[in-house]
Amino acid sequence: MPELPDLQVFSRNLSKTFKSKKLTGIAVLVKGKTKASERELNGELSGKKLRNVARAGKQLCFDFGKDAQLFMHLMLHGKLVIGPTGEQPPKHTLAALDFGENVLYLTDFQKAAHLLLNPPAGEGLDALSQELTDKWLIEKLAGSRAKIKSLLMDQKVIAGIGNAYADEILWQARINPESTAGKIPASVVKKLRKAIENVLTSAEKEIAKAQPEIISGEIRDFLKIHNAKKETSPGGAKILTTTVGGRKSYYTDEQEMYR
Repeated sequence: MPELPDLQVFSRNLSKTFKSKKLTGIAVLVKGKTKASERELNGELSGKKLRNVARAGKQLCFDFGKDAQLFMHLMLHGKLVIGPTGEQPPKHTLAALDFGENVLYLTDFQKAAHLLLNPPAGEGLDALSQELTDKWLIEKLAGSRAKIKSLLMDQKVIAGIGNAYADEILWQARINPESTAGKIPASVVKKLRKAIENVLTSAEKEIAKAQPEIISGEIRDFLKIHNAKKETSPGGAKILTTTVGGRKSYYTDEQEMYR
């Protein structure tokens, strides 16, 4: 599933391609992929120019102006494809946004990706928000009995972090993923806050460097811990696996357990 660093690069590249282009129409090829009907989507968005594509948590936001925002969640296997207008849609297309010369297709063989028209603001604080301070994170973890990895991935708490980057962040902060959030000392929580920022911003740069024009897929080869191809961490510790919240988690003995 694309996570925050992937979507940061996707949104920038999509803006570069479609910004200021007029949306001539939206086609929804698979029913149930949006709460709004195709007619409602076209009524609100068709004929308007795209102002920008931004990332909102783990979603993409296509901003066409006030009360005209289309959110797209790629889920696990959703992909974006650009093709010339008039051609046959790619296989597994769920929806198509026609911008005149080119069409942006949303595809997903599992049919899980979906669109939302003008959704309410998400509950979670964005992982790269300036409001995510040491103080905020210390207060958010205080008293929590949740496992720290599960808390980091809870989109109602912090928006944008998924399985892979939660592992990378916790390794950099040297915190075992099964640690009890409320038991982590304030001094270590400060390291965690810094690791969130460092890991996510560094990953964005790595992705953009590897594939400057990318709008779909995942690049994970540079990850230090959450990487099935690696057996040891940069420090030489053996990479171990466990399950946290139903998700396979990578960690090492370099990470301390807090309970």
